[in-house]
Amino acid sequence: MAPLADDASAAKASLRAKIRAHRSALAPAVLAARDAELAATARTIFKGLTPGARVACYLSAPTEPGTNALVRALIDDGFEVITPRVRGQSLDWAVVLAASTFETGSFGIREVTGPSVGQDAEPLRSAAVIFIPALAIDHRGVRLGQGGGFYDRTLEHLVTGPHVGPLLVGVINQDELYDELPAEDHDRLVAVALSQTSITYLPTEPQHF
Repeated sequence: MAPLADDASAAKASLRAKIRAHRSALAPAVLAARDAELAATARTIFKGLTPGARVACYLSAPTEPGTNALVRALIDDGFEVITPRVRGQSLDWAVVLAASTFETGSFGIREVTGPSVGQDAEPLRSAAVIFIPALAIDHRGVRLGQGGGFYDRTLEHLVTGPHVGPLLVGVINQDELYDELPAEDHDRLVAVALSQTSITYLPTEPQHF
């Protein structure tokens, strides 16, 4: 079994390098346009939520699919938006408002200042939707993350599934939806792949790799 795990890990590392290089080559104007497009497409997901519902959303790094417009749209529509902050090996969550201030945290990513609403999975249990970053997603729901394991560790103790728990939405660029990605047993599946141009609903039954 170890060689298979090693093969998957090596394949993931190679694919991460390829996708990161492609993202880094995108022009700032393209990134800005995609930021707005992503928010417009995502409205289909959250337009039916109860006003005031909690939504978790990452704050994007410069080359990631941008969530600036998405977070603004969620706030404007009256949702409680919580965003992550890296604290050691954990994710700490805080509410972001239109008037919030930010600082640069770990990995050069903006983090909202203000009081914590909890760490890891605890504040996510009351969320309706969780938007999480991804380098790629496949049609089984396998998500390729950055490799730090923050979301896999956080979501490990969160119950989700058809009509149960928050909707897990992985965010990618439109060319990052794959037929099949390398996968390991600890990989947490997502239910939806969101890009600037599409929303793809994926299998939500547990799978073992």
